[in-house]
Amino acid sequence: MTIAQEIVKIEYNLRAGKYGGQLIFPSDWVRADLANTMLEMPSEADLFTESSVQKWPIGTQYRKNGKLYRLSKAGEAMAAGTRGFLKCQRLICPGKAGNSLASGYEAAMAAATVAGATTFTISDTAAAKNEYEGAYAAWYDDTNNLYDDAIVIGNDASNGTITTLYIAPPGLKGAHAAAVQVTVYRNPYISVGSLLTAGNQSWKSALGYAKFAITNAYYFWLQTAGPISGVTGASTWPGQTAYQRDVHANTDGSLIGVTATTHLYQRVGYLLGGTASDYGDNFIMLQLDQ
Repeated sequence: MTIAQEIVKIEYNLRAGKYGGQLIFPSDWVRADLANTMLEMPSEADLFTESSVQKWPIGTQYRKNGKLYRLSKAGEAMAAGTRGFLKCQRLICPGKAGNSLASGYEAAMAAATVAGATTFTISDTAAAKNEYEGAYAAWYDDTNNLYDDAIVIGNDASNGTITTLYIAPPGLKGAHAAAVQVTVYRNPYISVGSLLTAGNQSWKSALGYAKFAITNAYYFWLQTAGPISGVTGASTWPGQTAYQRDVHANTDGSLIGVTATTHLYQRVGYLLGGTASDYGDNFIMLQLDQ
């Protein structure tokens, strides 16, 4: 069975909870096995615990108490620790990583498409079923000046030669020849890791905060925006330099203030409290989502 028989259209992609909070789904089309669990709202406990069961589409946004969260999936085990609260997107862009390696796809399609198509095929020889859930696909059709883009609902498992991906109606805006390149970036929340992990510090982007231990391949809510406090651990605490209110991701997943070097690090938000030259802080307005 292909997933064409396993995806359904939902009536509303925003759900409000009786006791506050809003769920915003990434698409109007979802996997059928999530359709019933999507009626649930996350509890307060859900925001600080992991789960082996997926209840909502990956990347679903939850808004509550002035904070934003994204349902994420761990791509590695992550300890609670005293640092490393900032989590990152682990996947390297597909053009660098290479195809059929679970990092996405960048090459010509496996077959031509027609206008309005809601499926397309790529030469990924090893994709697992729904590996591309929530992925972003972009076509580069210079011949026709046609630059389609779409969110992938899901995909069939590879047959060893090609993989079929599904997008929502009304489908592609125009026809594309098989030679047209498509780049498929996997969902950024589908393989989340720690900035403490070697190889993640210098070349990966922080996505949000999680301050509890997470098991590899488990699901969890990652805070992506709103007020939060976390351990800094850096030699220069945020706010110890006059006028510099921005905070950056340190190489161990902690926060760090602005220095001659750290201004190059990724900005993740700004300080909320007043500070002084001899006293920095880590209570911030996180700004990694909107």
